[in-house]
Amino acid sequence: MTVKVLLICPFPVEFNACREVLGLRDSRPLSGCRSARGVAGNNDVFALESGPAKARAAAATVAGCLTYTPELVVDTGSCAGTEPGAFVGQLILCRDCYEYDISGSGFPTRSIPEMKLPSAISLLPSADRETLLREAGETGSTENFQVHVGNQACGEFLIQSQEMREALYSLFQASGANWETAGVFVGALKNRLPPLSIRVVTDLGNEQALSDFQANIKKKARELYRYVQVLAEYGWFDRFFGCWQKLDPATIERLPQSVLPGNLP
Repeated sequence: MTVKVLLICPFPVEFNACREVLGLRDSRPLSGCRSARGVAGNNDVFALESGPAKARAAAATVAGCLTYTPELVVDTGSCAGTEPGAFVGQLILCRDCYEYDISGSGFPTRSIPEMKLPSAISLLPSADRETLLREAGETGSTENFQVHVGNQACGEFLIQSQEMREALYSLFQASGANWETAGVFVGALKNRLPPLSIRVVTDLGNEQALSDFQANIKKKARELYRYVQVLAEYGWFDRFFGCWQKLDPATIERLPQSVLPGNLP
């Protein structure tokens, strides 16, 4: 099975690492976004450099979906580790994304239903989901990657204090926090495509967050895309898509409803 995979890479250093580690070839820019294409395992891979934050990520995702017609969309990049026990270099496979700044009232004090965006992992039957998650961890362990399954909190605040970390974990059980996942998920779900997110922890969301990110991003981005490459080589994306194809077509048809506007306060 050949699965077409769209990778969204927010920052230049992340796109460069993706292109180099996966051996992708430069393609013509798409809507102003740098792009590259190649093969990883049995997968036809198309990478887009979206730029930072949700609007850019959503726009790049939609452009990539319409032009490249992928079968799977993967949000990638760095994140702050917000769960107790998180560490730099930890890989987070996203179960669900919470767009925590959607209410427009500053840093969140409560969770509302409109904040939740499902990953494709959470939409699978439990037996398939648990098998794939176990395989993702076991595959990573072959090269000493430590893979954790958890939620991503997405909003355009720099997480840089213990108080902010604890709030995101308390409200959303968020293992990581970043600026783009929600935009990628919205773009994919609106196009009825399965979204995944695989991120690497580059800082711990504390007072040293920005300096730690700058110090760690180049090395950790390469580790992230090596893990993506390993998943592809072991056929994990193929197996995931095989499970996805077994879903009731009505479930896939309803995907855009998961991002329709609700009654915000």
